[in-house]
Amino acid sequence: MLTVALAGRKGAAAAALAAALLLSPGLTPSAQAADSAPCTPDRNYPGTFLCPIWGSDINLRSAPDPQAQVTATSPPGGVLRVQCQVKGGRATYGDYWHTWWVKTPAVGMAKSAYMSEIFLVGGGNDEPDTGLPTC
Repeated sequence: MLTVALAGRKGAAAAALAAALLLSPGLTPSAQAADSAPCTPDRNYPGTFLCPIWGSDINLRSAPDPQAQVTATSPPGGVLRVQCQVKGGRATYGDYWHTWWVKTPAVGMAKSAYMSEIFLVGGGNDEPDTGLPTC
């Protein structure tokens, strides 16, 4: 929520403008922040997407839940290949939180795994990635 302390004539005009912007359909509380780094289709592996991630050795879990067993960690390089996104348990990391998880494809003997979307670049708390389908 935007809070502005203004005084005087210019302040009143600015407050009216701020109120009009806040009430406009594009900026209502239900509007989501722009995803600055959405996942993109992987041209080499149809049906999968490449998602930029921050951090390293991020836990990949057996289910979309922060209490699920850790089955692997993210690969180096700042990108994770995924299939889709799904709602799951609420994960937290500092001031960040998310109930959306990405699902990795099964590869060889390795089963699919899940990573909290906290670690995707772009977007905000509890916003699904704009480049991914829902599982």
